[in-house]
Amino acid sequence: MNIKNALDLTPHFALEGNQPFKDRRATMPWRGAIPVANEQLSQTWQSVISQCVSSRKRLVYLHIPFCATHCTFCGFYQNPFKEDHCTRYTDALIREIEMEADSVLHQSAPVHAVYFGGGTPSALSALDLAKIITVLKNRLPLAPDCEITIEGRVLNFDDNRIDACLDAGANRFSIGIQSFNSKIRKKMARTSDGPTARVFMQGLVKRDRAAVVCDLLFGLPGQDTKLWGEDLAIARDIGLDGVDLYALNLLPNTPLGKAVENGRAEVPSPAERRDLYLQGCDFMDAAGWRCISNSHWARTTRERNLYNLLIKQGADCLAFGSGAGGSVNGYSWMVERNLTAWHEAIAVGKKPLMMMMRTAEAGFQWRHILQAGVEAARIPLDELTPHAEKLAPLLSQWHQAGLTRDSSTCLRLTNEGRFWASNILQSLDELIQELNAPCIAVEKP
Repeated sequence: MNIKNALDLTPHFALEGNQPFKDRRATMPWRGAIPVANEQLSQTWQSVISQCVSSRKRLVYLHIPFCATHCTFCGFYQNPFKEDHCTRYTDALIREIEMEADSVLHQSAPVHAVYFGGGTPSALSALDLAKIITVLKNRLPLAPDCEITIEGRVLNFDDNRIDACLDAGANRFSIGIQSFNSKIRKKMARTSDGPTARVFMQGLVKRDRAAVVCDLLFGLPGQDTKLWGEDLAIARDIGLDGVDLYALNLLPNTPLGKAVENGRAEVPSPAERRDLYLQGCDFMDAAGWRCISNSHWARTTRERNLYNLLIKQGADCLAFGSGAGGSVNGYSWMVERNLTAWHEAIAVGKKPLMMMMRTAEAGFQWRHILQAGVEAARIPLDELTPHAEKLAPLLSQWHQAGLTRDSSTCLRLTNEGRFWASNILQSLDELIQELNAPCIAVEKP
């Protein structure tokens, strides 16, 4: 007898030439893989919220599923904004929170970060935003230094809404600017022009009461190194606490995805997007900003980017609102996306779960270590598998391709490697699973 021990690394090698991978993959934080049967959802949920889980950090995510317009690149659009729907939604969201707030799970650990995502959270009225933040602070065990982020956009985010958030306790604003160029903004179906967006961000910064960050996208139609450099310079000069530089992920079902497929629009190639990313890295470094993840830079000590960093590290995440996704102790779930069905469930005091998954393996935490390592550009392979040395040919090849700083089993990604981080993550995920799988005994020929 001998042990089958073949490991085929060649599919994971970087390509020769200027582009190490055919395309840049997009990944979300890892979740469980085995679905919970629909008839067991309610019972499983009650079991989950009855458990005391405190070994990991705790987060809260709230989803606000309304947008006044559908930006051409966005795959998160759910419902059109209608002012009269928002108060009803807020009341139901607060009821969802209060239904669970006193459970063992929800009271078992401090909450270190709260994130209002969407959709467009800033579409809610000033009163509604303040009410939700106040309920969270009163009913859940928020840590004294809890990061409370309101995601928003320029449209309708007026002084009353901003001040209501600040007065209620929000301490971070994340604004989806994407570009300050008026022509590019118009192509994305943004309603405000570049100068308006710039003035808005300057006003938010001048309050000096919360961390202010903005998202910028590279790889947009019509965007070149000159226009991208102008966006970077504006972000640098506004006085922001942080900035996200995100690559455009072209989703097939979005308006932009369909336009590209039909030949009505053209976007930069993966290699061109890589060059824009490297331009951004060099620009931020020259400006003295700290790179705290693959896509995020901080200028001041006020900016922590806590929610995004902790979610990649496998923190527990309690989720509320139509379309929200959460995870706790190996279970993950999606709250009902259909707004009518969500309201109906809340009205009868039932958690509106659309689906629930559980992990297939007891030691799933290794995946979170992998995700966190990739995000921080330092991947300790020896902590993930006792057979890391078997990856040596691949690690050497990746180093020669410029993806890593050396060929050791503690991968330290270069900026080139950071851009292709999702590809590296998926390759390592597959290979580590194979390395850690029980050996298969086979007969000698």
